[in-house]
Amino acid sequence: MRRAIALLFLLLFVLAGCETEKDPVYEPLDPSLHLTDGFCLLSRNRVVLNHYDIDYYDYSAHLIYLKEPLDFEEEFAVPGIASVYADSTRIYDLSLFSAVASYIVYGPLIMVPQWMYPDYTVNIQHFWNAMQVAKEGNNPCKDPRIVEALKKYGQFRHGLQCEIHSIRVQEGEGLILELELRNEDPISYYYWDPAKLGIGCYHYVTNGLFLIDEYGEHYRNHVEHLSWDLADQDRMSLLESDSSVILTLNYEDFDELPPGSYDAYFEFPAQHYNISREDLDLEDGRIWLGELDLYATVEIQ
Repeated sequence: MRRAIALLFLLLFVLAGCETEKDPVYEPLDPSLHLTDGFCLLSRNRVVLNHYDIDYYDYSAHLIYLKEPLDFEEEFAVPGIASVYADSTRIYDLSLFSAVASYIVYGPLIMVPQWMYPDYTVNIQHFWNAMQVAKEGNNPCKDPRIVEALKKYGQFRHGLQCEIHSIRVQEGEGLILELELRNEDPISYYYWDPAKLGIGCYHYVTNGLFLIDEYGEHYRNHVEHLSWDLADQDRMSLLESDSSVILTLNYEDFDELPPGSYDAYFEFPAQHYNISREDLDLEDGRIWLGELDLYATVEIQ
């Protein structure tokens, strides 16, 4: 009998030791927390953002523009799990991740404190597996229920959209990359124009194009990155509402590509470094903030 009691106490001790911290997003929600029928962000059983706080959501960059600046140190004091809700429905979880952490996380995340973006925005990103998400197209942030919740309060914007239009090798000119940039929003956007920057300055803000063959071999550009004043508005071009443009980059020095099929990756860059809200709006449009991870399968002849 005493042995049975001892075993029972031992079992209870082991079970207690195996108990994990409760996920706060699974706790019953306090109805006073203002979980609305729009877009909401829940952290540690608190709604830290809802549609009353949002000016608009840039859907291509997954960048939330706020009506008032957010104190990240106060709102996201403890890194951990948070959840995105749309119309009071939990859509996906993300990590509130410290920019100085010694570990990595996969999936959507928000850097805490905010890193590289101004305090009137919240950037939801895939940091370590962004290219994998671009290839597989399984981004949980791109959920139609989020779009509907944002549209309900006039807070949805497409943002600039970009695709790899073509990649070809041209004798005597090297590798030529064409990007199609589209603007389906009712306002015009300024973007960094590679034609005005030159390929060296453009690659100061992006690592540019690289390809991977079917055997996992990487092929890269060898552009010398040239620094420049990121705030120079003369290096930008305007893409008007409901229009598109083809951007061409000529890589004269690229690894030799044997004929075959390749996975192509490109990071489309834009301004987001320490720009004030007052400087966003120019005479004919608004400076677009963010960056886009592009993917395509291409055949090299």
